Amino acid sequence: MRIIQNHMDKILGGRSVVRNHLQWEKIVTPAKLFIPSSNISNAKFSVGKGVCLDIIISAVDCGKSTVRLTFELEKFSQLKCVILSENCKKFDILVDSILKGEWAISNIGSFFYGKNSDGQKFSISQTHDAVNSKSNVVSKTILDDSSISEFYGEINISEIAENSNARQSSSSVLWSDEAQAISCPDLHIANSNVTCYHGATVGAIDDDTMFYMMSRGMDLPTCKQLVAEGAMLSILATP
Repeated sequence: MRIIQNHMDKILGGRSVVRNHLQWEKIVTPAKLFIPSSNISNAKFSVGKGVCLDIIISAVDCGKSTVRLTFELEKFSQLKCVILSENCKKFDILVDSILKGEWAISNIGSFFYGKNSDGQKFSISQTHDAVNSKSNVVSKTILDDSSISEFYGEINISEIAENSNARQSSSSVLWSDEAQAISCPDLHIANSNVTCYHGATVGAIDDDTMFYMMSRGMDLPTCKQLVAEGAMLSILATP
């Protein structure tokens, strides 16, 4: 079952495929980028005033790999970053989203499908350093066999970041008793006039959902694929 590759046309969606290793990129015009994780290890993006950056990072069939992304958002800028991973033995992804300008918006989504002994560690830091800034992080994992996922979410709101809105959520579906999901939120808030939210869920698909799908003639592998595809597509659709 190949979830990401089966939807590659939808994932690309007119994005430019970046093939060179990036160290620092100044984004001054709207951009839609697709970057395989094999082409990147430590990338920094400065999103200019009023600019929109739409970027997808993909990790498929990788061994031990670490990727670090840093985004700095200026006034009125917008970021949409999606991280997709599948069939990765040990994939560590570290993301720093720094909202430096007022009315900056950051949306980051992550999807991981783990099988066998696959593992992913997703560490995300949302830093608000300007008024009226907004950030949202959504992580979804589907875990089978003895795979494991780790989510570490950190929200930092400075004293000057009044009216900031920061949200993060992680959800994990466990298909096996041996699969493991870890979720650790961490909030540091220095201004009382803000909105913050975090939440985490871990569990199996409920019996009614499984009964509904299998009563329509679907076998278990097909049911699993549909659940995984639904989770990935919902991440891609995150505004």
